[in-house]
Amino acid sequence: MDNLHNTDNKKKISLRVAVILVCMAAGWLLVFPVGIIRDTKISRTAADYSMNTGPVGEVAAIQEFVPAYDRLQSLGVDIGKLDGKADQGTLYLEFFDADLNAFASIPYDIHEMNDGTLTDIPVNLKLKAGERYYVSVRSEDTGDTPPILHYRSKSGNGPAENLNFYYGPGVIEDASANIRYTYEIPLNPGQILFYDSLILLAGVVLMWMTGSFRNYNSEENKGI
Repeated sequence: MDNLHNTDNKKKISLRVAVILVCMAAGWLLVFPVGIIRDTKISRTAADYSMNTGPVGEVAAIQEFVPAYDRLQSLGVDIGKLDGKADQGTLYLEFFDADLNAFASIPYDIHEMNDGTLTDIPVNLKLKAGERYYVSVRSEDTGDTPPILHYRSKSGNGPAENLNFYYGPGVIEDASANIRYTYEIPLNPGQILFYDSLILLAGVVLMWMTGSFRNYNSEENKGI
């Protein structure tokens, strides 16, 4: 009877160990190659804004840009609310490819935006690094006073993504919208090793807390 009891306990312990090992393996796969955990990379201007567009209501401000990475998590936009007069309505970020085909329109409540500093607007777009795109900034339902968009000289200030800057159909020479690009990027090998090590440590701790190691060794000794 003791041998049967010992065998049954060993099977239960082995099952617990197997479940933990499967969970650890699943965690490793989710880190790489699935990539459920990602790092972020931020690119923005090295200078504060110094100039303003006209109202971005019926007339849009348009920034031509080339993304550095494939996944754009958010776009930081810097508007001016004109002493609180432009604090209502909806701001729209509209994205176009190089052939001016629209593929995304992101609305954001102007009242929730900062005045004169960057507001990060989630966009979560899959782009192609190195290809040309346009983002149009305009607003609706703003009453008599739409907000303005801040920009500054492009020369030497970055971000490197920005190319031509337009207000309506006309390009503004040596101008670049005050924009912040936040990307999601894959983990590097060192980061993957770090997360894999955490999963390994968690698995070992879980086995110890559930008594899998101790109980298995105890059952082994009883069987001798």
